[in-house]
Amino acid sequence: MIGFAEFAASIGLSELQLLLGLIGFGLLIILMIYNALRIRKAEVDEVAFTDAEDMNAVIDSAHSSDTRAEPTLGLPSATKVNSDLASEKIDSLIDCVIAMRFSEPITGEEILTGLSSWPKNSQHLWMCEGLVSQSAGTDALWENIQASSSYLELQVAVQLANRTGPIGVVDLSDFASRAQTLANALDAEIDLPPINDILEEAKAIDSFSAQSDIQLGITVQPKAGLWNLNEIKNSVSKAGFQLSRDGREYHRIISGLTTYKLIADQSNFLRDDLDKQNISAITLLLDLPKVPQEMSPFKTMLNDAHLLAESLNGHLVDDAGRPLVDEAVSAIQAQLDQIYQSMFQHGIAAGSSTASRLFS
Repeated sequence: MIGFAEFAASIGLSELQLLLGLIGFGLLIILMIYNALRIRKAEVDEVAFTDAEDMNAVIDSAHSSDTRAEPTLGLPSATKVNSDLASEKIDSLIDCVIAMRFSEPITGEEILTGLSSWPKNSQHLWMCEGLVSQSAGTDALWENIQASSSYLELQVAVQLANRTGPIGVVDLSDFASRAQTLANALDAEIDLPPINDILEEAKAIDSFSAQSDIQLGITVQPKAGLWNLNEIKNSVSKAGFQLSRDGREYHRIISGLTTYKLIADQSNFLRDDLDKQNISAITLLLDLPKVPQEMSPFKTMLNDAHLLAESLNGHLVDDAGRPLVDEAVSAIQAQLDQIYQSMFQHGIAAGSSTASRLFS
């Protein structure tokens, strides 16, 4: 059999040249195999993400078609309320939390630099907190990131559901990707939960919120004729309601909290003709999940409705326009008590900061 040296000489190469050529060829084969495996993995991941996205589309469709139980007593469509949640804390009950750990304390300035490209406004709220590096003998403290502080650990979180529905696979994957990029930039160890598990958790939270999302209304109609806005304005002002800045509704504020509001056939008290006789009803609206049960908001709203009916020569009616009777009121109160109890059992009591975020 021809030897290695003779074979090299037969093709006009030295032993070293042939050896280097074979090594290079071997590396090329290894690189080709590696790229083939990467392409195959990408195809599998794409299929998995497509399946998850299809699953999420079904969830979103089910959410949009699901009719949330609302004992409205003549309730019009609720107006969405947006709140400033910048001061809220991460809550594992409704947030997907991704933890990061550092081998040594890192400054808040470095973290904020890494977060500077993250979206300021998104459909699902995200937050970031750091574990403050404290001196010996003091307790560690989680806080919103401050440039001047140093942190031992970091956690970023995204809210899994709100009134628009559960978070989708695209938004969740984008959030996880940003978290991974941040961890790489900060040289942090990261705990990434499985995407599919989080999507299922978001679906469960949304299902619970759909059952608890009650917009309760009480309607007052004139016994004869129509009202004008001046009549209504005088009555609700005497009752202690406060006009909103845009003039479209009155707010009942108790202990600093807007407990419920009042609208008059979608009229504007600042722009419409206050003397025109064209108002056929006023409606008091309670956003149930956002008001603590101990405030008895339904009972208080019902009392106000009776006072306004007396002041305006009106009467309370149900969905069919029939006078509201005590039996119907008792049935509604019993249903509300069940909802309050369910929210409490889930750790999301009505009026809590968690409920305010979930039902935003």
